[in-house]
Formats: sequence, structure tokens, C-alpha cells
Amino acid sequence: MVTTKVTAIISLPVASVFNHIVNFENMVEYNSSVQTSTLVKEGTSKFPSFKIKVDMGIKKIEGIYAIQEIIPNQKIVASCETSDLSFEDTYLFREENNKTYFEITDRTKLKGLLALSEILLGPIMKMQMNSNLDSLVKILESSNS
Repeated sequence: MVTTKVTAIISLPVASVFNHIVNFENMVEYNSSVQTSTLVKEGTSKFPSFKIKVDMGIKKIEGIYAIQEIIPNQKIVASCETSDLSFEDTYLFREENNKTYFEITDRTKLKGLLALSEILLGPIMKMQMNSNLDSLVKILESSNS
């Protein structure tokens, strides 16, 4: 399993940041590997799920990215399971001085032959997640100027 954590300070109140991120259809704006993210029926879950298409470079995957937990303006936990991999993302939010301290932790487990490349995944994930987070911060802060 590869665990990757990135953090940022966003010059916006926590409610603005949380509301943008909790709508995972917005992921295509800032996450370079997410090609599509579409809300699907909630079914029996009390939280929404999103059908996503992700290009990991070595493999394209499709799956359901399901929100498991929401604490408004504090925490979101979402996960996806496919035949090739499983991952869980934890998003943490904290407001201080009208700014948002934001943290994402991704836990990815590759399956089958892909598991052999897990050792290479860590540095690539860190670089990509930092780049995606930089994009998110720019989008959020520019839309508020």
C-alpha cells in the first residue's frame, strides 16, 4: 500500500473550500488524472457516489468513487475499488483566521501484476498530488478574486 499526504493553506473560508471539494464532479478541473467524474444515484447510501474515469499513465480505470463519511467543513472520506486497485482518500479541513488548512491523504493498493510497481508509485503520487493541489488552490482563489 502506498500512502501519500499533501497539505495547503487556501485563502478562503472553510465552507467555500469544503463545498467545492465535496462535489466530486469538480475533480476534473484540478485533478490531472481524472478524465470524468459524474454523480450517480445514491442508492441505499446516505452519501453520493461518482462514476470516475482515471488515467494512471500505465492503466486507465473506471470505478465508483463513493463517499463513506462526511463531517461538514471538517472531513470527507471517499473510496474506490476496482479489479486493478483500491484507494481511499481522506480530506481534512480546518479554518483559522478566515483561511482553510487543507490536507489530503491517499491510500492506494495496487492488485495483481500492478502490485509489483507499488514501490515506484509513491514518488509519482506525491508529485502528482502536489500538482493537483496547486491547481485546486489557484482555481479556488482566482474564482474568489
